Parts: sequence; C-alpha cells; structure tokens
Amino acid sequence: MIATITLNPAIDKSIIISKFTIGKTNRARVDRIDPGGKGINVAKVLKQLGCQVITSGFLAGNNGRYIAAYLTEQEIMNEFIVIPGETRQNLKIVDPVRKTITEINEPGAEVDESYLKQLKDKVEELAAQCQVIVFSGSLPPGLPDHTYKQLILLAKERGAQTILDTGGKALWKGLEACPTLIKPNKQEVEELLQMEVGGGKLLDAADHLLNLGLDIVVISLGAEGALLASGNQKLRAHPPAVEANSTVGAGDAMVAVFAYGLERGLPLAETLRLATAVSAATAAAHGSEVGDIELAKNMLHEVKIQEI
Repeated sequence: MIATITLNPAIDKSIIISKFTIGKTNRARVDRIDPGGKGINVAKVLKQLGCQVITSGFLAGNNGRYIAAYLTEQEIMNEFIVIPGETRQNLKIVDPVRKTITEINEPGAEVDESYLKQLKDKVEELAAQCQVIVFSGSLPPGLPDHTYKQLILLAKERGAQTILDTGGKALWKGLEACPTLIKPNKQEVEELLQMEVGGGKLLDAADHLLNLGLDIVVISLGAEGALLASGNQKLRAHPPAVEANSTVGAGDAMVAVFAYGLERGLPLAETLRLATAVSAATAAAHGSEVGDIELAKNMLHEVKIQEI
C-alpha cells in the first residue's frame, strides 16, 4: 500500500476569463471545482493506476468535509486529522486568448503543535503498513520548517520508503532526513542551491543533491520533460507534444508514478517513461482533473528516454 500526506489541502477552483486584465472587472466562467492539494492529487492518480492508497494530513471546516466526502465517494481511503478553521481555496485563472494560467493560493488553516502530534502518530501507524509514503505540498501556517524532516524520519524508522515534493525551506530542511526520492522543479532547484541550473549545470545540480544522501533525484522540467539521477543512472525524458490545458497536477502525476514504481520495484527507466506520459496526459486535462491513464499508455512510445 502507498500513503500520501497532504499538510495543506485545498479546493482547486478553475475559472476561464478571456483576455484577463489586472485592475479591471473580468467576467468569468467556472470551469472546474476539484478537491486538491499535492498529496491528494497524487492519491487520485494512484487510484487510477490500480494501487491501494490511503491519504492523510489536515482538514478543516466545510471545505475539509467536502474533500473527505469526495475521497470517500471515489473509494480512496482517507484518515485526516480534523483541525479548527477552514481548509483553503486556490483559484486558477485560465485565459485561453493570452494562453496564460494565473494561480492565487490561500495560506491555509493554522496548525498548532497538538494536531501535529496526532499526525506524527498517524504517520507511524501508516509506515507500519505502507511500502511508500509521499509527503508533498506547502506547509500550513503554524508548522515549523523542519516538519517534513520529522515526519520522514518517523516513516523511515518503520521501514517505509519516502518521497518528498515541496519547496523552499521545507525542502531544504526535509533533505536532512534523506528521503528516498525528491522531485523538485527547475525553479525549486535553483532556489535551493542558489544557482542557475540551465544547460550542463542541471546534471551538476542533480549530483549535488545526490551527495546529500538521496537515492533518486527527479527534476521536472515542464514541457521539456524531466531529468532523473541515481547512484548509477542518469536519464533524460522528453515528453510527447500535448496542448497544455492546466499546469495543476502534472508534477503530482509524476510523483504518483514514481511512488507506484518504488512500491512495485520497477526499473527506473520504465518508471520515468510512464511518469512522463501520465504527467503529459494530466497537463492536457482541465483543472486538477486526473489525466486519462489510457491516453498516457497510448503515448508511451512517444516518450524518448536518453541515457546520459
């Protein structure tokens, strides 16, 4: 079984505004309203892949109840810690004329130490029954930067493999726990290492991260694919060309496939190929809708894997 932990879930509301203009009145059409948050998005993809998955984290208020009800309806096991306040709502503004996507994300409900203790107990419980635990997304207000580090260490102590997908100080501190795999994007790597990583420097950046004690580093590059580095492999994935309708969830889809690959012991090249295809299919979907898995499988032959 695979577990996903989302500390700061959200309701993802996508609206369409043609010629979106700052400082003016814009007429919008609601496109989709989806339960979201990175770990929840990962769980949706894992469910589509046929995995047994359970998701946890923090939920609050009416939005939190909506997310829990949705997951139960989709037959995704969920055991969240309920906290005071209200789970956040994130707004995605899609402009089909200018071909832009603008994201406006709320900070989320504040979490105090007593609720974090409950989550730590839940992570220990899940790590005893799950081969892989995915920790992903931003930290909500009230939690210290080293939160992911603490949770990853708890999971590792009980034998689970761990994936971390976050950014900023939460990523930097989380690296101290040496998760099995991380999946930053290029911008997050540049922020982390305080250097530009274009061209040949991308490999140097991946090696630097591996030297911190990680097993696998995957750097997502959007429409340009991804770079994977492990102790004995360096692979570059080039995705098929698709019309991107949403940037929401494509990286989460990639994380989901790597969790799937770790759980099933798949070769890294095979996992990277599938992850790239599923990510492309998700980018072609709307809102934070899960990409069509059958479409992804049909695109597998279009994914180019280059050994570096």
